[in-house]
Amino acid sequence: MSVRAKIRLDFKAEAGGRKFFWQRDNLSEVAKRVRSRQVSLLSNLPFQGISVEDFNTDRDVYVLSDVENRKETAYAPLELVVEADSVEDLMEFTLREEFRKIKILEPDHISLSNGDLERLIFKVNEEYRDEIYFQD
Repeated sequence: MSVRAKIRLDFKAEAGGRKFFWQRDNLSEVAKRVRSRQVSLLSNLPFQGISVEDFNTDRDVYVLSDVENRKETAYAPLELVVEADSVEDLMEFTLREEFRKIKILEPDHISLSNGDLERLIFKVNEEYRDEIYFQD
């Protein structure tokens, strides 16, 4: 069963290094560059069972301040519309640190058989374990 979804990823840029104030990069611009690199990667990498239909980079960059640590973090949102062969293929995007939101566009209703649910749970577990393994 094919699934179309809109997925939002927010790419992060943090203030880096101790530079003089006139040498610092604009944090919003850094976040935009990170997003641009990710769009380039996502558009050029093949994903098994997924085709990326559209990239939307029109959303504004937003900055959050951590007053306690005196740090700012900028986030550059990216919305993609993807078509996946199955629900478990969407895990490639939804288990990323940048993942914020998903909206299923098609079909209106999804019913999973026992086998589909088992594959979905297995895929979530597999991706989760890979994430833990690569963090260590």
